[in-house]
Amino acid sequence: MTIVNAAPPARRLVVSYCFPPYADTAAIVAAKRVAEHGEPVDVVFNAMDAIRSRDPGLVRLCDGLVRRWAAVPSRTAFSSWASIGDFQRLGLSEVARWEAEQGPYTSLYSRAQFAASHFLAAEVKLTRPGIVWDAEFSDPLSHDVKGGVRSSPAADDRSLRRLRHAIERAGFRPPGGTNAFEWCEVAAFALADRVVFTNAHQRDFMLEACHDPDLAARVSQIAVVSPHPTPPAELYAVGKPELALDPAVRHLGYFGNFYANRGLSLVLDALGLLPASTRERLVLHVFTTDPDELDAETARRGLSGQVQARPFVGYLDFLALASRMDCLLVNDAVSPAGGRNPFLPSKWSDYRGSGTPVWGIVEEGSALDAQPLDHRSPVGHLTAAGQILQRIAGGAARA
Repeated sequence: MTIVNAAPPARRLVVSYCFPPYADTAAIVAAKRVAEHGEPVDVVFNAMDAIRSRDPGLVRLCDGLVRRWAAVPSRTAFSSWASIGDFQRLGLSEVARWEAEQGPYTSLYSRAQFAASHFLAAEVKLTRPGIVWDAEFSDPLSHDVKGGVRSSPAADDRSLRRLRHAIERAGFRPPGGTNAFEWCEVAAFALADRVVFTNAHQRDFMLEACHDPDLAARVSQIAVVSPHPTPPAELYAVGKPELALDPAVRHLGYFGNFYANRGLSLVLDALGLLPASTRERLVLHVFTTDPDELDAETARRGLSGQVQARPFVGYLDFLALASRMDCLLVNDAVSPAGGRNPFLPSKWSDYRGSGTPVWGIVEEGSALDAQPLDHRSPVGHLTAAGQILQRIAGGAARA
């Protein structure tokens, strides 16, 4: 599927395996980067209907800047080598066709998550050495928050051999194994003109894990730390979600999935320990993929009146709802004792533009902890969470 907008041609190419209209955090941030850069672009992405729903509202994030949209029908997967190869082959064909019509691109942006984005971008760079490549990493790929290796097998095929030779020609040591995640990082580190990280902890974490000190030194010179962009203020007024909010209570909003290291159990525990008179002044609205599971858990705890679980909403409705809450909740991932947390939740950038106070449950010294939060409490600290809830319950409702 290729969609073309009638406008002057773009000279900047965007390669993002997930892109609007597909509903995914990777798509949202990539679109916001396009808007932030402010230059017309052509975009190559994967047709993700097999694993992602569509949210037409996401196109509003960058619609005026995208000249061509190509959703290539490559096999859809998070990191399989076969799907990466498909995306490279079909994406390169699309790029070549566009350049034959309008002339060469001068700059290139790619973003991982997903890893396939950087593999296609590396192929574009190899065949067009003069193009200026900005490669962004949303999170570390080859290692998890605990420092353990994350891996996905690559085949020692023509594509990998081309990358190996290119990395060696650039003066660096390619990976010794066939972990696709490591190859993705090393290819971008060695070949990109700028490497973008969302926070300094992520940059340091990834460079410390880099197998080649010379390569790490190169990236430290070309690295850019750039938090996720915040949407323009006017987008918060576009959605018209139907949700009646009782003005007699304070409304907390949480938007997102549940993870073992970013769960809501602490907040539910704290709600359960509040005096009934305080608890009844609070309602926690949770928009998530499995509201039935949360409903069952809150019923078990006797908190059904204080926790309202609902399905995910479209992005523009999410922005509108965020601007109507009395407080928004965001949680840090939990890293090992003594480690540095390399993650900055992307939701923070959306929350920040809403004008609503934000409560962060944070690890001390994390990237989220460094943000201008209105309320903060430590991860795992039940008493502190309860104190924040009491403060919110006693506050005035939003106008």
